[in-house]
Amino acid sequence: MANPYELWQTRQLLGVFRDSRPENWYFGQFFTNAMRSTSEWIDFEKLPIRSRELAPFVKPMGRGEGVFTDKVTGYRFKPANVVVEDAVDPLRPLTYQPGIDASTVQPSQLTPMQRLALIKLNMMNEMQLAVERRWEWMRARAVIDAAVTCTYKDGTSVVVDFQRAPGQTEVLGSGSRWGDSGVSVLGHIQNIMDTVNNAAFGGLIDRITMGGGVASVVRQNDEILAHMDLTIKGGVHTVDRGLASTDKIYKFGELFVGGASGHRIELWVNNETYTVKGTQTRYLANNAIIATASPQSINGYECYGMIVDKDAEYQALPMFPKNFETGERVKVENLSIESAPIFVPINPNATYKATVLA
Repeated sequence: MANPYELWQTRQLLGVFRDSRPENWYFGQFFTNAMRSTSEWIDFEKLPIRSRELAPFVKPMGRGEGVFTDKVTGYRFKPANVVVEDAVDPLRPLTYQPGIDASTVQPSQLTPMQRLALIKLNMMNEMQLAVERRWEWMRARAVIDAAVTCTYKDGTSVVVDFQRAPGQTEVLGSGSRWGDSGVSVLGHIQNIMDTVNNAAFGGLIDRITMGGGVASVVRQNDEILAHMDLTIKGGVHTVDRGLASTDKIYKFGELFVGGASGHRIELWVNNETYTVKGTQTRYLANNAIIATASPQSINGYECYGMIVDKDAEYQALPMFPKNFETGERVKVENLSIESAPIFVPINPNATYKATVLA
């Protein structure tokens, strides 16, 4: 009798991907461009901001001076590979499986081969989400820290530094933190706005994302609450003073920027977490904020390097799913997904991180 078993082809695996339900990736909004590299490296070049140099004065018949200062700065990043791999237990298709079989008391009519296909479907969906969560972690680190530390299984690590200006990462000390006596929250935000706007390749802040602990302090800040009084002339700031939302991500309020522009800074709370080896960690610390200009100002790129695998034909695929067997007499089926991602904020100076609470 012919062997009825057949490995899934890449086309079938990608079909499984389309059946999955995507999560809401908050930091993905800052990466609106995409790039695929046919080599192991991601390369970028940046031109300087146009000079504001004044033409010099000279006496009649005198010679002038040059003002042309254009030069190109090159950047090169090498993506780290991300791989999830798991073996399909040969005995799993023989027993009841939660979420696949109807119940434990009513025997299922599924054959072992049918149950195996559904088990593989669930495994691939979970693998895909694990890779996408790693993408989100990399995007968060690129925006919040302007650097990504890739720690490999053997304990070695490499830091990819996107070179944000050192003064745009700040830790406030005792007596200068938000909520401390005499500290102006709006004054500090004004300083952040001015710093980012004046930075090379910076921009106008239009969003501040904060941990839940920071939002609790802002909600009770007398300075901001005074601006919510409609009887006081001037810009009106708004913050949500009700019970804190149970959502992991929610809009918290708006700050009005003076002048005729009508520009406002949105206040958002991000309490999302990820899990590594059973330990839950926040993307954004509970005591920190990240101020960001528009996604266009940050100019984030989702970059994917080539998959170094003949089966992938060395293509720069965002994800390469694979189904293969190991073993001799008894075959063990394996599933894997590989990716070579790096998320690059071309203009990291359009962001500012501050740890504002203890």
